Amino acid sequence: RGAAVSGIVNGIDTEVWNPADDAHIAAGFTAEDLSGKDICRADVLTELGWPDDAVLAVAVSRLTPQKGLDLIVDIAHLLGDIGIRLVVLGAGGRAEEQALCAAAEQHPDHLAVRIGYDETLAHRLFAAGDLLVMPSRFEPCGLAQLQAMRYGTVPVVTAVGGLVDTVVDLDAHPRTGTGIVAASASAVDLVSALHRATRRLGDRRRLASVQRRIMNRDVSWTEPAQKYIEMYRRIAR
Repeated sequence: RGAAVSGIVNGIDTEVWNPADDAHIAAGFTAEDLSGKDICRADVLTELGWPDDAVLAVAVSRLTPQKGLDLIVDIAHLLGDIGIRLVVLGAGGRAEEQALCAAAEQHPDHLAVRIGYDETLAHRLFAAGDLLVMPSRFEPCGLAQLQAMRYGTVPVVTAVGGLVDTVVDLDAHPRTGTGIVAASASAVDLVSALHRATRRLGDRRRLASVQRRIMNRDVSWTEPAQKYIEMYRRIAR
């Protein structure tokens, strides 16, 4: 007989990842009061020396081919045209690190790169961002998109694995969507997805509506844990 396969998405620790009382960020905020998120955004922009005149995107990731952030190198020269400033935090392959740093040196007004993993900076970026950029080539589930949504940062992801299990495209589902889903992990499709994100979310009022929606999602372990319990019971029977 063929083996049965069950897929259960991850949850996150919603006490560690809680924008209401996160000691790492400049100001706490909730879905009901997003004013603290504006303070967090201004805090990061000030540190980077960037004006508040574009959509702020963030990426917090391992820098490996799986995660697709090498695509940012290919599109870095277009970020200004799209209307995005992007901050990348991550570490991984030497080639990926060097390529991203070189792109940031060439386009310092729209791309900043911080190499390494900094827990405090990760929290600050999730709190500050308008968008999360996560163009994975494959992704069993992923945590960054769940952490980002907890902080009202709208994920821009690729149509793979757990990303399409957890992110609903806003253009396809305007009233229930939670992010933007690129058709594939390619430079062309990532640019298209970012264009769609800025068109739909460049207006701060529309962005706030989506932010409240995604912050009210349950991304804890409550539902996944129950599914694991049910699966173990089926196996035991």
